[in-house]
Amino acid sequence: EKSEALKGAAFAFDKTEIYYSYDENNIAVNGFPIDVFGIKQDFQFPTVYGAQRKVQNRATDLEQRSYEIETKRVIRDLTKAYYDYQIKRQKEIIYGQLDSLYKDFDRAAQRRFELGETNYLEKVTATAKQRQIIIRKNKAIEEVKQAHNTLRQILQIGDTVVILEEPEKKMILENPSLEEMPELAFYRDRALLLKAETRLERQRLLPDIGLAYFQGSNSTLNDNLTGYQIGLKIPVLFGGQASRIKASTIEKEAFAAQSREYESLINTKLKLLQANFVQNKNALRYYDEEGKVLSEEILKTASKSFRSGEIDFFQYIQSIENAYEIMLNYLDSLNAYNQTIIEINYLTL
Repeated sequence: EKSEALKGAAFAFDKTEIYYSYDENNIAVNGFPIDVFGIKQDFQFPTVYGAQRKVQNRATDLEQRSYEIETKRVIRDLTKAYYDYQIKRQKEIIYGQLDSLYKDFDRAAQRRFELGETNYLEKVTATAKQRQIIIRKNKAIEEVKQAHNTLRQILQIGDTVVILEEPEKKMILENPSLEEMPELAFYRDRALLLKAETRLERQRLLPDIGLAYFQGSNSTLNDNLTGYQIGLKIPVLFGGQASRIKASTIEKEAFAAQSREYESLINTKLKLLQANFVQNKNALRYYDEEGKVLSEEILKTASKSFRSGEIDFFQYIQSIENAYEIMLNYLDSLNAYNQTIIEINYLTL
């Protein structure tokens, strides 16, 4: 909005000079000095205003690109934080389930030890496992709080935000076009702005125009004497302006090199992200096709075997940990998969 408002500044003129002069050498036809009142205005060469207008238009386009880039960054950060929250929330739930399970184990092992049905090692192992899960659960709870705070900071709202839980939600890859990226458009618009600024500096070598109108009189004259003046301000000493033109040209050439470098870096980053996407997709496929099924089967079989006495306490604990480890690894893979897609969909450096 500020840049749009400044478009009118392209046609800014110097302040109008209103003056009074009295000079005893300036004698009227009646032989008396005259009092002179006049108005004077200086203008730049007309084409300079057109050049300034083009510069301001290019500057407005550049600001629009900057706005689009910032909007994209905010949406990217919000999307990353939202999906990260979902994963951390699911991990918190899993650790809550494990905590409840190990509490039961701990109480059962304590009771069995008191009755002499098990040894001391089983008792202390159950207690140690339960304490470890409490630590992991508390860490998971804290990570959820941090993820929630990150979302609130991006949204700039209070503590009342409620986040919809969408477990195991997957991002959709959009494969954005590099040519349509606002960052590359920013570089193109910046190049056009520098070109317009160089042209403006050259236009300023043209002469300025001065116009003046005045009237003179004295107490014995029956009428006013009028006059006008038209003049040109020619840049005879133009070394400073020539330096500005040279500097503008150098800046334009330097920026062209920066633009090529940015395009190269963004292409390299995209290729790396695409390679990571393939890896994450393959890892996620394993969990979708085999891992989740194996996890459920391990839990079901371990519980059945432990109740029937086919496996001991330690084997049961190991089986439970393996099953839940698969679930946690799946969530980590899902998070890496989603975060990679978000980086591609909102590609930037």
